[in-house]
Amino acid sequence: MKKSLLLSIVWLAVACGNPVSGTQMSSAPSASGAPAQGEPIKPPFAVQGEAEGLLLVWYDDQGAAHPASNRGEVPEAHRASVRVDALELAPDQRLDPAFVYVADLRAPAAGGQYAVRKLERAAFETSLASAVPAGAEGAAARSGSSDVIIYGASWCGACKQAARFFSQKGVAFVEKDIEKEPAARSEMLAKARAQGVQTGGIPVIDVRGTLLGGFNAQRIEQLLATN
Repeated sequence: MKKSLLLSIVWLAVACGNPVSGTQMSSAPSASGAPAQGEPIKPPFAVQGEAEGLLLVWYDDQGAAHPASNRGEVPEAHRASVRVDALELAPDQRLDPAFVYVADLRAPAAGGQYAVRKLERAAFETSLASAVPAGAEGAAARSGSSDVIIYGASWCGACKQAARFFSQKGVAFVEKDIEKEPAARSEMLAKARAQGVQTGGIPVIDVRGTLLGGFNAQRIEQLLATN
C-alpha cells in the first residue's frame, strides 16, 4: 500500500511545474546516455545508497517516464540521468518548479553521495524528445489501436471540443494529458519535432500519423477521408 501511494505521488510530482525557456543550461541529458550537463548542486536531501525514500523517475529510449522506489528498480542502462526529489521538504526548501534535479545513479562519489545536477525543466523535457530514435514516432502511431491521439489538458476547452467531434464521427481516439503524463508530453514533442509542427498551444492532434496543431474540423475531416 505504501509503495503504491509513493508511486502515485511520483507521477504527480513529475507532472507539476511550468516549463520555461531560458539559456542558463547549456545542455540536458539523453534518455539513457551520458550524464546530465548543467549546474552541479547539492540538494537539500541525501542521494546515496539505494536512494530509498526518494521520488525517482527514469526514462527509456523512447523518452517515456517510469517511477521507481529505489535505485535497484532503475535499469542499469538508464541510471545516468534519473529525476530525483523528496516529499518531506518544507515549501521554502523545494526547487523552483521551472527546474529539476537529475542524478547520476551509476556510481557514488568518494563520500557515498551520487552526483546531482540542476537543469531547466523545459530543456530537460526537450532533450528527452530529441533522444527518441528516428522513425520511432511513426512506428508508435502505426502500432496504436486508435486512429487519433489528442494531446491536451483537463482544462482545455478546445481539447474537449475535439473529443466530442471524434465521438460524433465514431472515430476511435485516445486523450493524453501532457500536464499529468510526462511521457505523453515527450511523445508529443518527439512527433512535433519529426514533422515540423509548432506546439505553442493545445490540443495537438495525431490523426492517423499526421500531427496537427490546434483543432481544425475541416482539416481533420480531409485527413480522415484520405487515410
